[in-house]
Amino acid sequence: MVSIASRVPNQLRDLPQITSSLSDISLQSSSSESSSCSEELPPSTTGNFWQDLPQAFQKEVIKKLDYKSRCCFRKSSKSTREFVDSCPLIMSYVTMKTDRIYNPKTKQLDEQVVFSVFAENWRSVNLHGVNDFLSLFKNRKSVAQSFWFDYFDENKPCVSKFMEDLEKEMKKRGANCKIRARKIQWNNANQDSKAPKGKVQKTPSSPDPGVHVLRILKCFDTKYLKSLDIVKSNFTSSTISMLAKCEHWWFLKEISLEFHQKTMIDLFLTAEKLQFTSQTFSAQEISRVIQSFQSRDLPLGSNFQLTAHKPWDLDDVLGAFQEPMRNEPVGGGRNPFIKHTQRFRTRSSENVLVVKFSSETVRGVVCRSDFVEQDYGRDTQ
Repeated sequence: MVSIASRVPNQLRDLPQITSSLSDISLQSSSSESSSCSEELPPSTTGNFWQDLPQAFQKEVIKKLDYKSRCCFRKSSKSTREFVDSCPLIMSYVTMKTDRIYNPKTKQLDEQVVFSVFAENWRSVNLHGVNDFLSLFKNRKSVAQSFWFDYFDENKPCVSKFMEDLEKEMKKRGANCKIRARKIQWNNANQDSKAPKGKVQKTPSSPDPGVHVLRILKCFDTKYLKSLDIVKSNFTSSTISMLAKCEHWWFLKEISLEFHQKTMIDLFLTAEKLQFTSQTFSAQEISRVIQSFQSRDLPLGSNFQLTAHKPWDLDDVLGAFQEPMRNEPVGGGRNPFIKHTQRFRTRSSENVLVVKFSSETVRGVVCRSDFVEQDYGRDTQ
């Protein structure tokens, strides 16, 4: 008799076929809503192969299932459900947006909040519902690398209802029920195209811009969330100020945003990596950012970039520093857009802050004193 161990290499080679078969089985099992969760699949369907497969390989199969197939497969039996739930869900990123989907109750297309889960080798179909959403993070080791809120329109009733239902359900499930993601990307460009930049069109019944990002942020686990990327928004200065006061802000390592209104630069000086685009920056604001990166004990590779739509006077910017300004270009070639390269002292004698100035961009990187060329990057001059 051939032992299980002797069949292992063939089983590994057959993982894609096994995954495909299990997807078909799981979809068939989900088609009957009246079937019990504890009812085992008939032996004629699976035989003893799945039971004989070592648990380590069973987990590999589960990992390769797309999200919908995984959800269906867990319905095949109680033991399978517990085993599937014990396997972390691998998520490259999750998208959430509003969309019109068919409602069987009203027999119409209703606007609802929908989400999709993406991984390296598969993409899920659109799903919706608070329970399905929270099931993504049922396993404590399930973490999304990025969470993309795509045109999450705050003026739509379905968004308010989703947030109310989400907060209510999370409160019911307890403090351990949190969304685990390393990065939030927020793209809410719901702004009148005819309105001037920085001027938000707000009706009496609409919420303040950014009110939902503040509520959503509280749903995320601070142990995992380290990056915030505000791609497009109709946020006001007051929204940013409220964001900076919340607990999550102080745990962020990376902040990236494009913002047209005037706001305090000091609100962003807690990040190790800062990408900030605005109308323009004053010499004093640029100086404050550089001083912040000089005075903090930051790891190698920490960096900032300030980009302005309206050029500044470079002489005024360079004149804002008390120490002598000496141009020391980095890299063999010369970039005509870079007007000055300065090496600033840091708290560590082994590191320097290398800053390159142009009339519209200032970029600084914490580098090793003896390896500036390698650490800054030859293609960024």
